[in-house]
Amino acid sequence: MQHLPALPCYPCPHQSACCAYGSTLSDDEAKAVIAAHGAEKVYRTRWGEWRTRVRKGRCVFLVNNSCSIYNQPYYPAVCRGFPFVDAETGGPYEFDRTICPEFERRPELLQVNRFPGR
Repeated sequence: MQHLPALPCYPCPHQSACCAYGSTLSDDEAKAVIAAHGAEKVYRTRWGEWRTRVRKGRCVFLVNNSCSIYNQPYYPAVCRGFPFVDAETGGPYEFDRTICPEFERRPELLQVNRFPGR
């Protein structure tokens, strides 16, 4: 297993910018979140993808600049792997990682698990 550099996530000095859009959930994660927190915390997109809701510009599970479900078994795989590991493929995260301002402060981090061609 590759050692990945730490990001300053707790507490986040960037007002949890990565939580601005909510998170994608697997079917099992969505089912567990609904059972624990109610159906109003998640929704399905028109493409059938489960996502956490966003309130006041951040994921509904962000409380006091920290994820309130971080230590739960249904903590989204997308959140666990971001910004280095793609939860769907298990490979390098190939999408825009600059949602986290730490990558602007420390551009060398963009080279970690760099996806070919990016």
